[in-house]
Amino acid sequence: MLKQRFLVHFGTQIIIQLLAIAAGIIVARIAGPSLVGVLSYGTAYTSILAFITGIFGSAHIKLVSEGREHSNCLAVYGRLRNVSAIVYFIATASMFLIQKYLLNYKFESKEVQIVIIFSLIAHFLSLYEGYSNIVYTANLKQAKANLPGFYRDIAWHIGRVVIVILGLRAITLATYKMILSGLVALYCAFLLKEFPKGKYDKNLAKDYFRISIPALIIVIVNSITGYADKLLLAHYTNTTQLGYYSTAHSLGGMFMLIAMPVSNIFFPLFSKMISMNNWEGVNINIFKYQEFIILFIFPLMCILAITVKDPLLLVLGNRYKPSVTPLIILLFSTYVVLLGLPYANVITGMGKFYIYAWTNVIKLIIFIISITLFVSPRFLNLGATGLACNQLVLNLSGNLVYLFYVMNYGKVRLFMKNNIRHLVIILISFIAFLGSRYVKNIYEYWWLFYIPLYLIVCYGILITFKLIGKEHWLLLAEALNFKKTLNYAKDEMSNRDV
Repeated sequence: MLKQRFLVHFGTQIIIQLLAIAAGIIVARIAGPSLVGVLSYGTAYTSILAFITGIFGSAHIKLVSEGREHSNCLAVYGRLRNVSAIVYFIATASMFLIQKYLLNYKFESKEVQIVIIFSLIAHFLSLYEGYSNIVYTANLKQAKANLPGFYRDIAWHIGRVVIVILGLRAITLATYKMILSGLVALYCAFLLKEFPKGKYDKNLAKDYFRISIPALIIVIVNSITGYADKLLLAHYTNTTQLGYYSTAHSLGGMFMLIAMPVSNIFFPLFSKMISMNNWEGVNINIFKYQEFIILFIFPLMCILAITVKDPLLLVLGNRYKPSVTPLIILLFSTYVVLLGLPYANVITGMGKFYIYAWTNVIKLIIFIISITLFVSPRFLNLGATGLACNQLVLNLSGNLVYLFYVMNYGKVRLFMKNNIRHLVIILISFIAFLGSRYVKNIYEYWWLFYIPLYLIVCYGILITFKLIGKEHWLLLAEALNFKKTLNYAKDEMSNRDV
């Protein structure tokens, strides 16, 4: 059922992502980069201290996957999560008040300040959804883990389009998001009634803290690298530049929908396999995952990078030209993340949380150097493009560090055939890029036939050199067997054994 667990998440996320892209295009087209930037700033501001609430999630998944008493784990995790949520709210509100009234920091506008306040309340309410997601993920119930977020995202994307069409602005959008978060929290509470109530166990709580101390470093670094860059970009430039980057990120990061199900499944899976010393199983899962990503995701990313400029400007308009280069860079940055995900999960699966923490400290150092070089006016001052370059450098360096540790502390192998596939696809893509420079001058909508032509040639060459075979197409067909996946989801929702 591993494929079905993956695809329950992937299937729901692909639907949401397509809806998000459509809604994002409409909002960006009507409202412009300034509104997009204001909302992105509010989200980043209220997320910078969100690491406080993410400390104990990995510990819960780890302990449940190891077979610890589930009801007691829920009691301990629930209490720790509630306390951390309150601390987060107080800390973020205090940061805003100190910055505004004691430090006299001049925010870009009053609208930005109101959006920050409403975004803080929305984020606080959404923490219960995060709690529900971790609980069901630890139990390998991917359908129930996804369902609240699935409903929320559908309502959010449809609602924001309606709000923008009506001519309303960022404050109304932030208000709607806040109300939506509260409704989803109530739905999560309803779902979680199925679990028995356990007792708070002090010894078990110590295990949560033991695992979570190094996890604290991890979530702090992830929070800084995930949100501080956007705040710095807005500080050095303005929210319009942040709007250009956010538009590119929402499109270029669409393939990141694969990342969450991979982490959610590989972490408990690898944890179990490694505890049984089944390194061959770990290597087989890594190989099959990377093989699938290389054969069916990498070519798509390459041709999108080659052709994306003209359709993007056709849809969004010429005022979004500053989003084109960041989008191309973010496509490859996303691919780097996808390729290296299993290595990070091997480290956590081994229980080497301190090692994983140190790898994230290294990433933080690289982040500080990189963001300063690419975004600061004292150096390259590249704006939205600089932020995308920073992400690419950060993800590449992170993968190298993860790979170094898993090959030294674990028994993970590299797979030469996948490296050959990479080289062949890169060569094909480079030739396609050179050809596109001439073809685009012949016909305005050249990309409509160039994308399928590239895919036909690419897979034709891969078949010729036996780098892709019948078994891979069968795997793709099985992965896209939504009927089988839907049956799995129905079984899980009805609490039948899956």
